[in-house]
Amino acid sequence: MVMFALLLVPLLLMAGLAVDVGGWYNRTSDIQKAADSAALAGVVWLPDAARATQYSREAAARNGFVHGADGITVVAQPVPGTTRQLRVTITDPRVGSFFFESLGGREISLARSGTGEYVLPVPLGSPENRFGTDMSLPAAQRANLWGNIHGPKTDNINGDAYAAGCRSGHNCAINNNPIHRPQGYLYAIDVGPGVANMDVQVYDAGLYDRGSDESVETGDRVYTSSGSTSTVWTMYQADATELDVSDNPPVASTGFCQSGAGQWTLGQGISPATYRNRWQSICARSGTVPEGRYLLRVQTTGNGSAANRYALRVLASSAAKPRIAGYGDMSMYNNVAAGSATFYLAEVDPVHRGKTLELRLYDPGEVNRIAGTTGNGTLQVIGPDGTVVPSCIGVHNGSNSGGRFNSGSTLSPCQVQTASGGSARYNGLWLTLQLPLADDYSCTMGTIPGCWWRIRYDINGQGNDTTTWAAQIVGDPVHLIEE
Repeated sequence: MVMFALLLVPLLLMAGLAVDVGGWYNRTSDIQKAADSAALAGVVWLPDAARATQYSREAAARNGFVHGADGITVVAQPVPGTTRQLRVTITDPRVGSFFFESLGGREISLARSGTGEYVLPVPLGSPENRFGTDMSLPAAQRANLWGNIHGPKTDNINGDAYAAGCRSGHNCAINNNPIHRPQGYLYAIDVGPGVANMDVQVYDAGLYDRGSDESVETGDRVYTSSGSTSTVWTMYQADATELDVSDNPPVASTGFCQSGAGQWTLGQGISPATYRNRWQSICARSGTVPEGRYLLRVQTTGNGSAANRYALRVLASSAAKPRIAGYGDMSMYNNVAAGSATFYLAEVDPVHRGKTLELRLYDPGEVNRIAGTTGNGTLQVIGPDGTVVPSCIGVHNGSNSGGRFNSGSTLSPCQVQTASGGSARYNGLWLTLQLPLADDYSCTMGTIPGCWWRIRYDINGQGNDTTTWAAQIVGDPVHLIEE
């Protein structure tokens, strides 16, 4: 009994300490969860640090940590060296205890941090200040590719996955393409330091039927005589929320353009002397151009079944040039004669090493069989080092017939025969290629070819093909970073 009595006091103290440590541990866990939540809520507002702080503190308050209440602080700070990471630190300086304070101890201070990061969509289609074919260049330097958008009543089996509103036939009474997207396609114009006298131009901005897909100028087509299609172009000013492209103001409403309307609505066949086979400025600004990501949207309205093809370029008098690329996805039209054609597809930052690059192609690689040709077409994925990617996993949403590979197969090398004898193997289908990025994947962003992945078509026939392309890094674009 004496021994028990002697041991009882230290045993009680140890039990009390264990209870306090457990309470502190739970409080630390709550602080960490709140800091992580606050970092994810705030990072999407960068580089606007004030709004990032505002939304971080609102998220922390929803989790029980109100900045300024009971000495609690919620501090949000951009991570030095990047504009896309935010570290949020929550400090509670008055964490109490059950037993520690009874023995003369004080309240303790606990703090935890969470770091959020966002990743922008993969740039598509161009590492330069032009997108598509620039007819002012020598023939050997032309891309033989055009930007493309279809009218709302066009059959999307013709190759435009999103802008075309019909499926399995033109001029549908009600849009029956389940992935129809009236807002069309978006292009990002990235302006860095030192850009001066910027001029955003569109080539062949209107819809002028060429009557044939056989390499006639840009290849604009009107597929049926009923209905009419208008093309709408809208340029948007850069703003402080780089990740959110839904709130950029139209330049037509801000006075950004010193010449050019900033927005066009071009009816089918309108003003050919102004737009057909001509570069036309939609927005020009003199002097130093504020840095940021500007946007250019193309969409169609009306009740026509048609295809409008075009090119884009952003000129500047300075040595520093802007860059224009597809944002999220893009639709393109090629009119390549027999032989090989290589074009830029996606720029993949080395920060994604160890992840998976996913390329999605809709209706790829159709080839017309003409005299003296086989009508075959093969698509290859070329890595930044200029060689065919050794292997990838191929997936498609069709049957494993008609010469298609078994969906889910490993393709070695990463290539697909898309046409045989003039017959397309993936007409109206999605083809997905999954490419694991090596743990030591390395390249130099912002250079050419730098970190750009490319597509090479080997065509034995006449390539007149509309395709929709997308690329993404598998995973959440807004995520936490381990510290």
